[in-house]
Amino acid sequence: MILDRDREAITRLAECYPITRLLLFGSSIDPTREGRDIGLAVEGLPPQDFFFFYGDLLFSVSKSVDLIDLSQDSKLTRQTRKEGLPLYEAAQKVR
Repeated sequence: MILDRDREAITRLAECYPITRLLLFGSSIDPTREGRDIGLAVEGLPPQDFFFFYGDLLFSVSKSVDLIDLSQDSKLTRQTRKEGLPLYEAAQKVR
Protein backbone atom coordinates (compact mmCIF):
# COMPACT_ATOMS: atom_id res chain seq x y z
CA MET A 1 0.00 0.00 0.00
CA ILE A 2 1.24 3.47 -0.79
CA LEU A 3 -0.11 6.80 0.34
CA ASP A 4 -2.14 8.89 -2.10
CA ARG A 5 0.38 11.73 -1.80
CA ASP A 6 3.20 9.33 -2.74
CA ARG A 7 1.20 8.03 -5.70
CA GLU A 8 0.62 11.60 -6.89
CA ALA A 9 4.29 12.54 -6.46
CA ILE A 10 5.36 9.46 -8.41
CA THR A 11 3.03 10.13 -11.34
CA ARG A 12 4.04 13.82 -11.43
CA LEU A 13 7.68 12.82 -11.68
CA ALA A 14 6.96 10.17 -14.30
CA GLU A 15 5.46 12.89 -16.50
CA CYS A 16 8.79 14.76 -16.40
CA TYR A 17 10.78 11.85 -17.84
CA PRO A 18 10.46 9.86 -21.08
CA ILE A 19 8.85 6.93 -19.28
CA THR A 20 6.42 4.74 -21.17
CA ARG A 21 5.18 2.72 -18.20
CA LEU A 22 5.59 2.58 -14.45
CA LEU A 23 4.44 -0.36 -12.33
CA LEU A 24 4.02 -0.79 -8.60
CA PHE A 25 5.24 -4.20 -7.41
CA GLY A 26 6.00 -6.30 -4.35
CA SER A 27 4.47 -5.55 -0.97
CA SER A 28 3.46 -2.11 -2.26
CA ILE A 29 0.54 -3.57 -4.20
CA ASP A 30 -1.08 -5.17 -1.16
CA PRO A 31 -3.70 -2.70 0.17
CA THR A 32 -3.83 -4.50 3.53
CA ARG A 33 -0.12 -4.12 4.30
CA GLU A 34 2.10 -1.15 4.81
CA GLY A 35 5.41 -2.01 3.21
CA ARG A 36 8.77 -0.66 4.28
CA ASP A 37 9.52 0.64 0.82
CA ILE A 38 7.84 1.44 -2.48
CA GLY A 39 8.58 -1.06 -5.25
CA LEU A 40 8.55 0.54 -8.70
CA ALA A 41 9.43 -0.84 -12.12
CA VAL A 42 10.09 1.53 -15.00
CA GLU A 43 9.90 0.99 -18.74
CA GLY A 44 11.14 3.31 -21.47
CA LEU A 45 13.51 5.34 -19.31
CA PRO A 46 16.89 5.87 -21.01
CA PRO A 47 19.81 4.49 -18.95
CA GLN A 48 21.37 7.95 -18.55
CA ASP A 49 18.17 9.15 -16.81
CA PHE A 50 17.69 6.17 -14.48
CA PHE A 51 19.57 7.53 -11.45
CA PHE A 52 18.24 11.07 -11.93
CA PHE A 53 14.70 9.68 -11.79
CA TYR A 54 15.62 7.46 -8.84
CA GLY A 55 17.08 10.42 -6.94
CA ASP A 56 14.02 12.56 -7.65
CA LEU A 57 11.81 9.75 -6.33
CA LEU A 58 13.80 9.44 -3.11
CA PHE A 59 13.33 13.14 -2.36
CA SER A 60 9.63 13.12 -3.27
CA VAL A 61 8.08 10.20 -1.40
CA SER A 62 7.74 9.22 2.26
CA LYS A 63 9.57 5.87 2.05
CA SER A 64 12.63 4.40 0.42
CA VAL A 65 12.21 3.24 -3.16
CA ASP A 66 13.16 -0.01 -4.84
CA LEU A 67 13.39 0.85 -8.55
CA ILE A 68 13.99 -1.73 -11.26
CA ASP A 69 14.45 -1.29 -15.00
CA LEU A 70 12.14 -3.45 -17.10
CA SER A 71 14.34 -3.22 -20.21
CA GLN A 72 16.26 -6.33 -19.14
CA ASP A 73 14.75 -9.78 -19.48
CA SER A 74 14.95 -11.74 -16.24
CA LYS A 75 12.69 -13.79 -14.01
CA LEU A 76 12.11 -10.70 -11.83
CA THR A 77 11.17 -8.42 -14.74
CA ARG A 78 8.87 -11.04 -16.30
CA GLN A 79 7.11 -11.56 -12.97
CA THR A 80 6.85 -7.81 -12.38
CA ARG A 81 5.33 -7.22 -15.83
CA LYS A 82 2.80 -9.97 -15.11
CA GLU A 83 1.87 -9.05 -11.53
CA GLY A 84 2.71 -5.35 -11.26
CA LEU A 85 0.02 -2.71 -10.83
CA PRO A 86 0.20 0.08 -13.45
CA LEU A 87 0.66 3.54 -11.93
CA TYR A 88 1.56 5.46 -15.06
CA GLU A 89 1.51 4.95 -18.80
CA ALA A 90 2.76 7.47 -21.32
CA ALA A 91 0.25 10.22 -22.05
CA GLN A 92 -2.14 9.00 -19.34
CA LYS A 93 -2.33 8.36 -15.65
CA VAL A 94 -3.62 5.05 -14.40
CA ARG A 95 -5.62 5.07 -11.13
